[in-house]
Amino acid sequence: MAESEGRVTNFFDDPLMRGLACAAIAPSLRSVLVFDADRATLQFAAEAIAKMLEAITSQKVEKVTLGAIASEDDLWGNLGLHANSDGFPFEWQSGLLVNRERDLRLVVIPDLTRLSLAATRACVMLMSADVGHLERYGQQQSWQPNLCWLVGCDSKQVGMVSTHLLDRLSLRLRSGIAPTLETDAAKVTRLLDWLSSDQNSGNLEHSVELPDGLIAQIQAAMGVRAKLTGKTSDRILEYVTVSDRYSPRRDLALARLAIALARLDGMTEVAIEQVDRAAEVMGLQPLRSRPSSSSTEGDRTEPKSTPIPDFQSNSDFDRSLDNSSRDIGTNEVKEPVYQSDTINAGDSDSFDLDGIGNSTKPYPEDTAPIEREAGSLRLPMQRFRTANAARGVAIGVKRAADARDIAWVSTILEAAKFQRIRSGSTNGSNGFAILPTDLRSYRRAPVTEQMLMMVLDYTCLRDRNWQESLLPYLTWAYVERACICLIQVGAADAKHELRAVRIEAQNVLVPRINAGLESGRGRATPLAHGLDLALQTLRHALQHGRSRVRQAVLVVITDGRGNVPLEASRVGDIRAFLPVKQKGIEDALQVAAQIGELDGVKAYLLNPQPKIYADLPLHLAEKLGAGVLVIPEMELVEVES
Repeated sequence: MAESEGRVTNFFDDPLMRGLACAAIAPSLRSVLVFDADRATLQFAAEAIAKMLEAITSQKVEKVTLGAIASEDDLWGNLGLHANSDGFPFEWQSGLLVNRERDLRLVVIPDLTRLSLAATRACVMLMSADVGHLERYGQQQSWQPNLCWLVGCDSKQVGMVSTHLLDRLSLRLRSGIAPTLETDAAKVTRLLDWLSSDQNSGNLEHSVELPDGLIAQIQAAMGVRAKLTGKTSDRILEYVTVSDRYSPRRDLALARLAIALARLDGMTEVAIEQVDRAAEVMGLQPLRSRPSSSSTEGDRTEPKSTPIPDFQSNSDFDRSLDNSSRDIGTNEVKEPVYQSDTINAGDSDSFDLDGIGNSTKPYPEDTAPIEREAGSLRLPMQRFRTANAARGVAIGVKRAADARDIAWVSTILEAAKFQRIRSGSTNGSNGFAILPTDLRSYRRAPVTEQMLMMVLDYTCLRDRNWQESLLPYLTWAYVERACICLIQVGAADAKHELRAVRIEAQNVLVPRINAGLESGRGRATPLAHGLDLALQTLRHALQHGRSRVRQAVLVVITDGRGNVPLEASRVGDIRAFLPVKQKGIEDALQVAAQIGELDGVKAYLLNPQPKIYADLPLHLAEKLGAGVLVIPEMELVEVES
């Protein structure tokens, strides 16, 4: 008995396991986001919470995994061939997220940043929803979602995820070391043993064995009801920062977690200690100072100290806490897409600025750089309808619907599972039987249809308003969701001053593009090498592979005075090419002529109007076949002292 209690204590010493136990007993907490969890830790957490849910609900938990390949048909359902050929040949096959029979499903998302757009939209709709509706292919269905969500995400890349989706993930946890974590080597050994057995019908999942004392404690907590008091409600508000990114779901998550911890302890009333423990599980720290009641007496009413009445369901509790929040004046603030995270100096008397960094630890999206589009939940617009969609890089496999794009390795592995059964029906033949049901085809990521290529000569940008001239092209790339390539010529932070630097990104919001645009001016101007990098990149994007770009926009900002020959940039030494004379300019014009011969490229040259050799930009634009736009001089404003 003592050993069992010790194992239970070890499990609850880990904040991750405490949070999972609370999510198991509280349906309102069953959307869990685990930051910085590796594959093994997330798999252990999924198996552990599945065991807890099975013990509570007395029903088998079905595990579903969503990733970059999840499509609308996978999530909601589709018409498929009927197993029996008699009668109507098609039947409706339900999707992964449609559970009309009220069966409990555990939805695992290993990497939230790579989740497909269809799955992201589905998560926003179903998380914390009371009813799900489906109208698809003539089907009209409604059901009560019975889903538990376990999501992994890198805290450094949280800026790529829609804030609407992040706001619906109620419980925020940090990755920890599970006490009985099975190593990868042990899992591989168990997998090989399972494959080598004659009757390999065992279940590989749910291999984690939880202590009996833990299961008994969770089951006992289901019969306990706990309620908040006025003091604990005030304590919850001490952990919440009311700012422009405030959401009432954060108050609710902390309150629900405190109630769940009190139920695990067998207490009918939530104490301040449970609130502090709940904040510790989520990684919250209290604010060091609170607004005084005298300073806000005229703005809001005094909070009621009467305890919140007992509740029968999570919806009752939500309404109770919502009403309590309205009484003390915590109004919901809508989050704009591009709102500054800077705290006004005038707010420093309301709360201590030192506590803000710690208090937002579970919510890194408040300070993370935005790397997503404003309409990140909208389907991208397809401009080139003749191009095949989803012809990008292979990101998975699926059952083949036709004979195109067959994944032969996956097909052979699928057929290998049934060779022992099929060997008895092939008249003693030793051949390898492949049936049409074994065929697998590739799932491919959607391709980027358009590209913005920028070649910036940093040595000619002084006293020129080039940012305003470049802004329309960046706006176009943002609207069209075009990929970006920035060629830096003569940048101050280049690793080698005789060579240009190439920076590529999926969209214009990636921080390294903004950092590249703000680079300073260097000494050399390897213009020929910069144009050569642009030529190589354009050729590869427009002519290579199935995921080639359909249209590229090339924007060149230079005065045409390249002083580094192309061969000198390639070898990294200019001493053998001295004196340079016109060699750098001639090489740049030669490479520009090759770019002008490419199909699918719209070129523009922004002329900085140099006072010396003013005709060089025009000659370069002629070779590129580009239109010429003039960059105006920066207006000088006299400042009176």
